[in-house]
Amino acid sequence: MNTRTISPTSRLTPLIASLFFALATSLASAQAPEAVVELSTVTEQGSNSVLSLPGTVISKRDAEISAELDGRLNWVAEVGDAVEKGEAVAVIDDHILQLQLRNNEAQIKRISADIDYNKRQIERLQRLAEQNNMAKSELDLVESQLKMLEQDRTIAQVSRDRTLYDIERTQVSAPFPGIVVSREMTVGEYTSPGTALVRLVDTAELEISVNAPLRVARFNQSGTEVQIESDQQQMLTAIRSVIPVGDSRSRMMEVRIELQSGVWHIGEAVTVELADGIRELSLSVPRDALVLRNNEVFVYTISEDNKAVKVPVTAGAGRGQKIAISGSLFAGDPVVVRGAESLRDGQAVKIIRHHLAVD
Repeated sequence: MNTRTISPTSRLTPLIASLFFALATSLASAQAPEAVVELSTVTEQGSNSVLSLPGTVISKRDAEISAELDGRLNWVAEVGDAVEKGEAVAVIDDHILQLQLRNNEAQIKRISADIDYNKRQIERLQRLAEQNNMAKSELDLVESQLKMLEQDRTIAQVSRDRTLYDIERTQVSAPFPGIVVSREMTVGEYTSPGTALVRLVDTAELEISVNAPLRVARFNQSGTEVQIESDQQQMLTAIRSVIPVGDSRSRMMEVRIELQSGVWHIGEAVTVELADGIRELSLSVPRDALVLRNNEVFVYTISEDNKAVKVPVTAGAGRGQKIAISGSLFAGDPVVVRGAESLRDGQAVKIIRHHLAVD
């Protein structure tokens, strides 16, 4: 049987190579020029486990504007027209109503003439009654006729006012400012009450609609700030309303979130982070402090002799410019937020700025 003997030199070769590599790395770090960096600070703040859910940007006011009268359309706003509150989005032909208005006014004038005649008749009868030249019952009859004529004039005036109101309604007005996004009818068509003419959408008053599991209602309420993300954009905004009424099949509810106009457009998809657990204290750093390199996530802190120290971390939920982490760090530790991209472990650094930590 052959026995293979391993020489001491063979055993030392891997150890020597490892030591040589470590020494070379150390010398490279020592010989590298000082890196210019900016620092921030590890902070401790409350955070929740979060649930990332799809949301949709919607308008608070999106309506199909309908006619209130029968009639032929003389004009309808074009798709894309911007209108202010009270401006017309459609006009109905008012020719018949104008004729009706003339008839109402003629009736009022006729009844007014009869009233004037009866008033003069009463004056004459009163003079005769004073001279005992007529029966009192005849005067009562004329006075009664006068009162009925006055009521007839009131009825005619109401009919005239209704005709004027209908004429106003031939101009279909926008109940809020917005943009016409579709036309359901066009010029020349005959419309009737309740028939949709145009769809009007307010592009200034926006919010986000999110369907969320019912369980998150325990951890979210009106006024709670949440993070919204889409296409490299991020922002913090408040929940407007939580509607804790779920569907019997999906067990989902709706959450409405406030949104300023000009950030996203109606119909855009966004990602919303809703709290999905009890709020607990955790460490957080600015997002710029995280370094992703070779499938690793880490930050650089600074030693007492101003050298970079690589610290692997696990990233958690983000909130604005901050992100929760876990790792061998403590609140108050400095972390590099500028200049970390080319930094190496053990490299000397020159600090040009230390940002104050902002929660």
